[in-house]
Amino acid sequence: MKFVQNLIEYYDELFKVSEAQKNLYMELCENFSSPVRFLRAFCGSGLFESSLSKQGHDVTGIENCEELLHTANLRRRNQLMSIRFFQMEAEDMTKFLGKNFYNIVSILNSRLLFLGGREKIRQFFFDCKTLMSPDGFLVIQCINFENRKDEKFFQLKCRESVRAKLFSEVMTAQDESKLFSEVMTAQDESKLFSMNLETGNGKLLPIVKDIPIYPLLPSEIEDFAEDAGFKSADFFADFEKSEFTGNEEEFIVVLKTE
Repeated sequence: MKFVQNLIEYYDELFKVSEAQKNLYMELCENFSSPVRFLRAFCGSGLFESSLSKQGHDVTGIENCEELLHTANLRRRNQLMSIRFFQMEAEDMTKFLGKNFYNIVSILNSRLLFLGGREKIRQFFFDCKTLMSPDGFLVIQCINFENRKDEKFFQLKCRESVRAKLFSEVMTAQDESKLFSEVMTAQDESKLFSMNLETGNGKLLPIVKDIPIYPLLPSEIEDFAEDAGFKSADFFADFEKSEFTGNEEEFIVVLKTE
């Protein structure tokens, strides 16, 4: 169940683009001549993409949420800006986007977990590799399930702005047919994601409820990346490139093709 329209007004202020995020991407840009070619899978409102385009880069964003895509397209006020947004699922990227074209591909805010299960996530790495230039980077931001394997329920850190608070929670939804199995791991259990928005006057609005996500582990990312042909994977605790110990709530990983 989704009520994304309740989030649109507050999206940019709750999903801010930090200076640390900008700096990490600018550091990656130093590996390429300008304009750097960016692709963002599930770009949300397109706030970060708009800033990249204003710096002279070539930017493409895809989004499967119509409401967010509409907001992103409103940013394209200047036709001279090299930026475009498409309504598209990740599994369709290689059908419509240029192969071996993009220098930096991103999927942020844990959107990777919503692709529809382990095999679709695995395929995403192959698709990205197909779309990327030989010396490209893939940047992933994701919830860390490494230290939450046995937790049946947990809440993520609240996102806050002056006008609103965004609460997110993850719970385990076990397949009852597996309850009597002698061997069952955390990866046999699906996870359900819910998000609620609290406005300044205390009103609580649903955003998404019980959306299935796959509890992807850092080790699986390394395996998928290696299978797809990526040559290196650098894990960080945040965009400031702090050390990732495995105990953080989320992580950033930068994969390199060569």
